[in-house]
Amino acid sequence: MTADERGHLEVRVRAVTRIAEITASRVDGVERVTGGLTSKTLPRVEATVRDGKVRATVEAATRWPTPIAEIAARVRTSVADDLRKSSGLEVDTVDVVMRYVAPEKVTSSGRRVE
Repeated sequence: MTADERGHLEVRVRAVTRIAEITASRVDGVERVTGGLTSKTLPRVEATVRDGKVRATVEAATRWPTPIAEIAARVRTSVADDLRKSSGLEVDTVDVVMRYVAPEKVTSSGRRVE
């Protein structure tokens, strides 16, 4: 059977984006953020797929004072690995933009301060 006879698999950008968002949200230290002033939900991913290669930008958040560089590195590695495994595509780049989320204000009694 030749390559032309076997057919092909087309992985849509939306599938790549969804895989990356789920993966990023599962990284330890990443916080899910919904709404706010910009009405964005984080983690959020923008991706392109061209010639079997993925380029993705992941925007995610973590709580202050988490070491942001460590979280970003884990997000980058996890997303790239999962995209390779799940889609079979080559991952060209995964850029990560991290945001800090203010920690919840909690009193010594454990009550949340508004």
